[in-house]
Amino acid sequence: MTDDAAKQPWASELTSVVVYARGAVCVRLARGGVPGDGRVRVSGLPRVLEPGSLRARVVGSSGVRVTEARVVVDAEPAAPDAPLDLLREVESLRERQAAVEARRGRQARRIDEVAALRPVPPTRKRDDPHRRTPVDAWLGLAEFVDGRLTALHAGLVELDEELRMVTHELDIATDRLERASTDRPSAPVRTTVSAVLTLDGAAEAHAEVEIEYRVPGAIWLPSYRLTHRQDGGGGQLVLRASVAQRTGEDWTGVRIGLSTADLRRPTGVPRLHSVRIGRRQPVPAPSGWREPPAGLGALFAGYEAAGPRPSTPRRGGPDSVGSAYGYAEEAEEASGPAYGAPAPGH
Repeated sequence: MTDDAAKQPWASELTSVVVYARGAVCVRLARGGVPGDGRVRVSGLPRVLEPGSLRARVVGSSGVRVTEARVVVDAEPAAPDAPLDLLREVESLRERQAAVEARRGRQARRIDEVAALRPVPPTRKRDDPHRRTPVDAWLGLAEFVDGRLTALHAGLVELDEELRMVTHELDIATDRLERASTDRPSAPVRTTVSAVLTLDGAAEAHAEVEIEYRVPGAIWLPSYRLTHRQDGGGGQLVLRASVAQRTGEDWTGVRIGLSTADLRRPTGVPRLHSVRIGRRQPVPAPSGWREPPAGLGALFAGYEAAGPRPSTPRRGGPDSVGSAYGYAEEAEEASGPAYGAPAPGH
């Protein structure tokens, strides 16, 4: 990689995200001039990028194509005051939120006080004659209360919108602070993930590259809302999706797609077995014959070379050995071996 590619990386912008049942596929767009050696570095990739999921292609017909794409992780000293800036921002937003909530509380109390105004007739004594209350006074009080409540409710709506914006900014700043405190290593070192691409084409040409990669930590859940009027003959079904992610990227203003598929499910082509069409036949029984192994004839060569085994005399006394052994040999020659037959005379 040349020094120019390392010093001047291409900035990338997250353009679209497709959230699956588990995980998401992100697409970034980067553009710039192709250097002389054809190697460029694209920055801005998240640290949770799954290994082996990086894909890159050139958008348009610029005559440039991508021949290699790989992920490079660099480490550099982090600014020591970076977490302090985030902490100050969170504290400032919390104070602003508390001030807006206090103003909104005072506004709500004013509305309650004005709405509680009621005309009170004067106290009548027992001896006083009956008198009618002037209608103009009642109407004047009602007009005053109506105008005052209109102005106070308008101010309450503005305070609610301001409180909503401050709460949203506080949530974003708090999330950034949590990621900076949990995702950062203990040592003052900051890691950055970049994609190093090798482009084949004319030097100094302008190219636009689309980078695709997978990230975990994203999920979406559907919710349905059915609206039906009692007097009407139909209704309206609205499908909403709640998307949650913890990838370290900001998805604000990014085109998001949803899919019920699972990224981790294998998608290989299944192996199809042959099918025979015709009348069913019984499966042939396995044969018991097996081809003899090589060198079987030489297995007993040593045994045959040793010759016949010498005979072992039977146990018995010295006087009866010859007669008993000779009788057994004669009986065996006449009618086969006779084991266990008693000798004559015994």
